[in-house]
Amino acid sequence: MEPPESTPEPASNVPAEYQSALDSAKSYSDIFHMSKAGLFDQLTSEYGDGFSAEAAQYAVDNLDVDWKQNALMNAASYNESMPMSYRGLYDQLVSGYGEQFTDNEAQYAVDNLDADWNKNALESAKSYQDLMDMSSSEIYEQLVSEYGEKYTADQAQYAIDHLDG
Repeated sequence: MEPPESTPEPASNVPAEYQSALDSAKSYSDIFHMSKAGLFDQLTSEYGDGFSAEAAQYAVDNLDVDWKQNALMNAASYNESMPMSYRGLYDQLVSGYGEQFTDNEAQYAVDNLDADWNKNALESAKSYQDLMDMSSSEIYEQLVSEYGEKYTADQAQYAIDHLDG
């Protein structure tokens, strides 16, 4: 007869705050697919969980998560909710004001995302046309701009060519 399986007890040398931070980090990661830096900020923020930096660091260091997969899931969420270019999405994923993934994690995400960049460019172009009453040439410039959408010239041209279709 085999002994019954038991749930492992948290290590007795791990402070309760650290375990709570780890539990919270797991929830955030499972639901929001956050980056390691984003999780740390959420855990330590006075507007977030308010854990100590030490507890938050313990949590992100001991969280069993595939950060590249989190980046990919995050990218997929963006791609479903708002059209973005490959470069625009990459920049959002690595931004200190955005998702704070590492370059490597963000690159993995945009390279493995099943996105139709032409379709995204067209959706962006339609938004500009509908909301801002812009001309085709102005839309094209916004789509390719380093300060705008960052689509490739081919993607922007595809959007312009299919804007009224």
